[in-house]
Amino acid sequence: MRSAAVLCFFVLALVSVPALRAQSGGDEPVILADQKTIGEESMRAAGHVEVLWQGSAVYADAIDFNLKTRELFAEGRVTMTDRDMVLSGEKLVFNLKTQKGELLDAYGLASPTVRYQTDRLEQTDRETLAFRHLEFSSCAQIFPRWRINGRSGRIKKDRYIELFGAVLRLKSVPVLYLPYLRYPLNKDGRATGLLFPGIGSSTLQGFFLKNAFFWAIRPNLDTTLGVDYFSKLGWGFSDELRYLFRRASGTARAYYFRYRPDNGVYNLTASDYYVDAEHQQTLPFLNTRLRLNVNRQSRPGFLRLFDSAFDLLKSANFTTEAALTSSFRNVQLTVSSSRRDTYYVFKDTSKVEEQLPAVALNLNQQKIGRLPGYLSLAAGFLRTRFSGQSYDEDPELIGGVWSQRLTFTPSYQLPLLRLPWLSGSLDLESSNVLYDQSLDPETREVLDEPVFVRSQTVSLSLKGPIFSRVFGSGSGRLKHVIEPQLVVCYAGDTVNGDRVVRVNRFDYPAYSYASFQLTTRLLSRSGGAAGSAAGAGEILSYTIGQQYYFDPAAANLNRKINGEYPAFSNLTQTLRLRLGRDFTLDASSDYNHYIHGLRMLNLRAGYSRPGAPLTGSFSYNLYRNPYQRADFELNRRQLGGALRLDAAGFPLKLDTRLEWDLTEKRLLLAALSAGFDFQCLLLKAEIKFYSWMGRNETQFQLGLSLGELGMVSNFFGGT
Repeated sequence: MRSAAVLCFFVLALVSVPALRAQSGGDEPVILADQKTIGEESMRAAGHVEVLWQGSAVYADAIDFNLKTRELFAEGRVTMTDRDMVLSGEKLVFNLKTQKGELLDAYGLASPTVRYQTDRLEQTDRETLAFRHLEFSSCAQIFPRWRINGRSGRIKKDRYIELFGAVLRLKSVPVLYLPYLRYPLNKDGRATGLLFPGIGSSTLQGFFLKNAFFWAIRPNLDTTLGVDYFSKLGWGFSDELRYLFRRASGTARAYYFRYRPDNGVYNLTASDYYVDAEHQQTLPFLNTRLRLNVNRQSRPGFLRLFDSAFDLLKSANFTTEAALTSSFRNVQLTVSSSRRDTYYVFKDTSKVEEQLPAVALNLNQQKIGRLPGYLSLAAGFLRTRFSGQSYDEDPELIGGVWSQRLTFTPSYQLPLLRLPWLSGSLDLESSNVLYDQSLDPETREVLDEPVFVRSQTVSLSLKGPIFSRVFGSGSGRLKHVIEPQLVVCYAGDTVNGDRVVRVNRFDYPAYSYASFQLTTRLLSRSGGAAGSAAGAGEILSYTIGQQYYFDPAAANLNRKINGEYPAFSNLTQTLRLRLGRDFTLDASSDYNHYIHGLRMLNLRAGYSRPGAPLTGSFSYNLYRNPYQRADFELNRRQLGGALRLDAAGFPLKLDTRLEWDLTEKRLLLAALSAGFDFQCLLLKAEIKFYSWMGRNETQFQLGLSLGELGMVSNFFGGT
């Protein structure tokens, strides 16, 4: 009962602090009491005593104040308030001049909800309180669900509680000892200190312990330093930096791992690294933006040791890029360089595409006098090469050769129709490319002789006529819209097209085709709840389309299916269904007539509603390369699903996830995460079963969060 009474008094005292500050802004204290006795060097006050001084207030039954030394002695239900902190005790000795003092049998309340108590609390300066044998908790209950006892330490007002020899107790049971602990008191939750470590075990990694230190350097700058120990593999060191400035923002993440000798898993190198960074900056001239992206690692296979989701795909992409873009009116200049690694998991090999440098100058849709239509110009320089082996591209690409080219591409768009239900345009384009090297058509030898390649294309596009009809009346109406679209493109003969050293798909000549696409939409407009605006949205959207090739060989990059060049493209279909705001269904497919089956199918259905006790999603993915054999390594059929149980008022939260490879008939990932969130206490446990390089692995991890003190995060994703 005493704790409850003290807590209620603290709350009342906090409410009164703002009003008191207006009366206590000077250096001289304001003392209010029922009775006052003033001597030559001292003052005695009794009965509802209030001392107001520099934004602080002291309440007591009686005080003695030395007018010369400015020392204050208070006793009898003493309460002291200072900013967002409230202290209560039996006796207070405080010097207003030195701002030092002590409070006996002290109880404290700090923002937001931290309560603590100690036998003796000493203020060493205006911002610091020192103590021995302190107990605190941020739980609001009279009997808190957890509490921490510390042997000694200090309190930095509005910043943190620092303890040495801390013992965590759940109810009265000791569960964890920490030699050092710093608990944040900041209102925004950002405070420098150690996070609660994560512990677990893995059949691959062994027992592991993950530690992290969060450093709030400035309000717009912070970093998290991590040290991970794996009993079977070795030590990992990580850093994650976040920053936000007026003209620049970004993140930088790095992980360095040092292997144990003879660990039995990987012994080819002594260490590995991974870097992932993103930076965006606005420069103060010509509307210039700088963009940097880094995603590199010593070897892609390194990620398979720590990221349980890495083996879910057949391939993974890693891109490093630097780009500087300036724009003035409708002219844009971009200078960039990039490197893209495509890693094939099943072969443990990579394909690398490099651009060093790439310069592009674009003039976007410029009116020329009174002429109808719009002129666009694209010019640039590119130095690029392809290396490694590609498993899903065509075999005509030449690897290991740097290709340099100058490009100049003018285009002209002439609008033909601009009706609400029908629109059309004519597009003319001329591509002119000068390569520094050429290919001998007979011997296929790369020659150090430049070659000029030229081609023209003419495209006619027509959208419409658009048909629509409205069903229903009043606030509950449905609108059905049908939108056809036709595109016919004619590509002239490419001059010197057979002499191009092809290093990527852009080096293939343009081809002629005709495409047709039909989109149907169902829109709804219904009245909202009372007092709210009417809602409108798309319920259903379905699109189907296909292309016919006038030059099948060029359109298929000289690849055949069952001995012939396909004249028709895949029949593409896309479906999007929205039933209210909670249920979604997205499906897309490509049907290939020449293999009499699907080339691609992506299906995802999900149910998500705020406050719903059960939400989840289901997915099915199929991929088939029609130019390769049926058992090609990149062909796959994969099934996935996720469920979340989160009932209001129930402290236990469950998350499950399953990924199954239907092609190889093996489990890719099965994960169960359970979180016990009971107001000021969060306990999270996670168990995973996943496939790693054909082996089945099991991993268990446990984390704890207490109030404002968070748990350590997994560097490669998840908490």
